[in-house]
Amino acid sequence: MFRHAFILAATALIATPAAAQDRGQLGTPLSAGRTISGALTASDPTLSDQTHYDCYSVLTSPGQRIRIDHTSGAFDPYLIAGGGSCTAMTDARHDDDGGDGLNARLVLEGDGGLQYIYANSVEAGATGAYQIRASLAGPAPALTRLNVGQTISGTLSASDPTLPDNSHFDCFSVQTRAGQRLQIDQSSSDFDSYLSAGSGSCEGLTRAVRDDDGGGGLNSRVMYDGDGSVLFIQANSVGAGATGAYQLRVSMADRAGPGSGGGSGTGQAYDNVDPRTLAGSRPTSLPAVTSDWDTEAITCFAAYGAMVAMTAENVAPREWGNVGQIDYAARQNRLRSRVDFRSPEAAMIEFSTMNFKSMALVGAIGVAPNGQPNHGRPLAEYLTALANCDRAHNQAPVTRY
Repeated sequence: MFRHAFILAATALIATPAAAQDRGQLGTPLSAGRTISGALTASDPTLSDQTHYDCYSVLTSPGQRIRIDHTSGAFDPYLIAGGGSCTAMTDARHDDDGGDGLNARLVLEGDGGLQYIYANSVEAGATGAYQIRASLAGPAPALTRLNVGQTISGTLSASDPTLPDNSHFDCFSVQTRAGQRLQIDQSSSDFDSYLSAGSGSCEGLTRAVRDDDGGGGLNSRVMYDGDGSVLFIQANSVGAGATGAYQLRVSMADRAGPGSGGGSGTGQAYDNVDPRTLAGSRPTSLPAVTSDWDTEAITCFAAYGAMVAMTAENVAPREWGNVGQIDYAARQNRLRSRVDFRSPEAAMIEFSTMNFKSMALVGAIGVAPNGQPNHGRPLAEYLTALANCDRAHNQAPVTRY
């Protein structure tokens, strides 16, 4: 889900402009086929989230596609690329884990001018060695345009492009309208569906929402709120190399929110609560609490999954701390290899995810289904559990709310 929204303004207003000016407006030249070894240090300039960066520039040709890979064994790499200059980037694009593992990757579309790149980190103050490489990218994946209300039959084949996990994907686009809420469903009897949707481009999704089994069984479903831009969709699979037939459908979704039965996870639980009580119950601050939840990988996988599900349904508590800046789908995916899905405990993942989701939503409403105020305590407990998971699994923790 995503740190890029917080940094958009920061790329145009650098926190330490004097240091950035020392590096010049153009940065270090980078060209296709070249790899540069660098290091983020405490003396490097910072963005407003206190992450250090080095700036590079690439001279592109019209129609040329250049792939930028940012790798490090010392920190979680983050890439930002755009126009303008090193000290005032414009039209910024972002990536966290588009490369292998925690590494970042972006594909630049050549326009005949200079494009600028920040070799950055996810965590504030992170330093250490890294490599940045530019290489020529192949042709852009074929893009199929869909209309709202349309269902299309497709096939993942061995010749389709692949993501870093070697799973194949097909690309689709939908023109959205402001205020429109879309539901995207992918189903298949040949493989376990995985669905991603966002802005940016099909290869470099931003503001992405992702889902594995939200459509029932092994099918996928995501919700997306239109803003008048083009929505890009990756029809994908969970397994590397999986192929087979699938169906993809884009439809209008119900905008019902918490307590209205519109997919918020609270159903009709609040039907007997006075609407006037609900109207004034939402907390404006949250209490300091502790969490009794453990930080085992399987528990944290469920905790992150709850945030992924709420983000897909547009009911995530994004206004608290830096929740709205964190890609919880990426954090959940990092834990996937640490979870034994064949173990008896794995049967509890869905229940735990629903439990976390219920805590968050009931706390965000501020009233329990019996009409008693909870002052946001269940939400505070959930966010505390998330922060504990972050620390236990070497993630930058959600900030105090």
